[in-house]
Amino acid sequence: MWIAKGKSNKDIGDILGLSSRTVNKHLEQIYVKLGVEKRASAAVRAANVLHEV
Repeated sequence: MWIAKGKSNKDIGDILGLSSRTVNKHLEQIYVKLGVEKRASAAVRAANVLHEV
C-alpha cells in the first residue's frame, strides 16, 4: 500500500520502526512473490488489488 502511495523505503521504515535497509530486503522478497522486478511494477499490482477491495 505504501509503495503504491509513493512512500520511500525510509518513509516506510519510519512508519514500521525499521531501517530502510530492512524494508528494502523485505521488498526484494515481495517482488519475487509478486513476480515483478521493479518497485513500479509492485506499486501497480498493489494499486490494482487495493482498487478491487
